[in-house]
Amino acid sequence: MFKEYDERLEFIKMDLPVPTEWIEMARDKFWKLTKIAVRCRQLLEEQEEPENGIYVMPVDADDLLSNKIAEYCETHPDENGFVSSDGYDKYDDENKLHVYKNLHTFCGSCNIIKMYREDLPEKMPYSDEFCHDKEIAGILNKKYPIRYDHNVVVDRYDSMGKTFAKLPFRSTIYCLGNGDNISSIYHSTYSQVDNRRFHSIALVRNILEIRCWRRISRRIQIEFSIKE
Repeated sequence: MFKEYDERLEFIKMDLPVPTEWIEMARDKFWKLTKIAVRCRQLLEEQEEPENGIYVMPVDADDLLSNKIAEYCETHPDENGFVSSDGYDKYDDENKLHVYKNLHTFCGSCNIIKMYREDLPEKMPYSDEFCHDKEIAGILNKKYPIRYDHNVVVDRYDSMGKTFAKLPFRSTIYCLGNGDNISSIYHSTYSQVDNRRFHSIALVRNILEIRCWRRISRRIQIEFSIKE
């Protein structure tokens, strides 16, 4: 069924109703994250000292991650979490990267969160028939950090006195325009802005940000597993 993958990669199969609109897609995603949290709880309990917690990094399937992350987290076990000061975004039809400050505020593949037993359910708290239920989603969103909106995670933990450490490298390439982003579906459904219109302010901003573009070097290809 699957291609050949690293033996450490684990697939969790679920039988859920297919979402038909954006809000159901969002709830479907967070329901699956809750299932992942159950597995993270099992992995936590298998550790020699489970009271020390476990690092969890929610990641969207279409984004790319630095190969430095796991080793850095392993050698810094006492942090509340990690986030990069900035990262890259990349459009599917372009062979260059754009450096974007505070990438975690709009990309869901940036936050590395230290989680403990109370943050991770022992089992799925509700039957799968409730995966698209609005009320249940609200309850779970408040209880489990893996379901926090990615753009508020850093500030939310900071307000609790659990400030995230800064990674000394860019962790993430946010991949756009590939047809797999539910955020693009949201904007195409709810936004009233005509992107084809000429915007002088946007033009000036784009000119000023030319210095933020980076070519995809061989080093970046290796670090983020980008095919040539």
